[in-house]
Amino acid sequence: MVSASPLVLRPVDPPRYARLEADAKGLGRYVIDVSLPVEAQTVAGAGLPVILAVDGNLTFEAVRDVVHGGLATAARSFPPCIVIGVGYPQTEGFAGFYARRTFDFHEPWDMQDVMGRRLGEIFAMFRDAEARPDLEMRTGGYDRFLGFLRDDLLPALAIRYPIDLSARHTLVGHSGGGRFALRVLFDPTSPFSRYVAISPGIGADEPGLVAAEAAFADGHTDLDADVFVCAGDEETGGAADFALCRFGSAVTWTAERFAARRWPSARLGWEIMNHEDHTSILPRAVAAGLRSVHRLRPGVHRAEVAEAAARLTAMASVSSR
Repeated sequence: MVSASPLVLRPVDPPRYARLEADAKGLGRYVIDVSLPVEAQTVAGAGLPVILAVDGNLTFEAVRDVVHGGLATAARSFPPCIVIGVGYPQTEGFAGFYARRTFDFHEPWDMQDVMGRRLGEIFAMFRDAEARPDLEMRTGGYDRFLGFLRDDLLPALAIRYPIDLSARHTLVGHSGGGRFALRVLFDPTSPFSRYVAISPGIGADEPGLVAAEAAFADGHTDLDADVFVCAGDEETGGAADFALCRFGSAVTWTAERFAARRWPSARLGWEIMNHEDHTSILPRAVAAGLRSVHRLRPGVHRAEVAEAAARLTAMASVSSR
């Protein structure tokens, strides 16, 4: 028998964190996670940029820990920013999550190619396991989802939190979300200027992505964006599904497009990460990618990292007086 402990544990609200819900017309309900930096109260007049992670159910915590975790906060690893995750209600199950993200991330695509049929088989396994025979998976929500992020969500959050809507915002996506990030990169209506595309599944409607990049290049002489794209070496061979998704090819395709276009303001970092698969890559890629697009990656952006360290030292010196 376990004796009663005199210790009393009391729940507390996590500091600088909130979870909200939003209803998007024609799309459904979303779970919105918001994490604020310690500087949030002191910059209310100026406003902050946003780092927004799609597939928030899977990615938000990794991004928050890298940007607002204890060590990152103590060391001021990133400029002050607000981290937002956009995910789906857990009550919809994993099959619902899988179906909705497929709709949100893609333009119309009949899914009758090999990749589309394979995604349908995977979805059917989730649907059958959850006994939801009436649930369907479709595509075509890309414009509405991007419009929701750009025209509805960010302005609504800016009323509640100190967000500068004109700042250089960051979009983070993994897998299908990484493919979505690349598609938004070539969208003239994008509200983002920094992109972290982790293991982008460009095999899903690759012709649509290729066409979008070509159309952007035809109409624009420059692309003012910081981009990081990566995949794990374990994703580049060995598994047939990885080959269909073309995770590794997404990295080289993006690098080749940037090299060919020579956009003056475009900055690209890319990497095939050793000893990483489709799951293990996320925390490492988030850390490397966010430092890359903020030009603060050690060993790569030496001058910028030194300048940031000098600013931190100066701030500490002033505060200690």
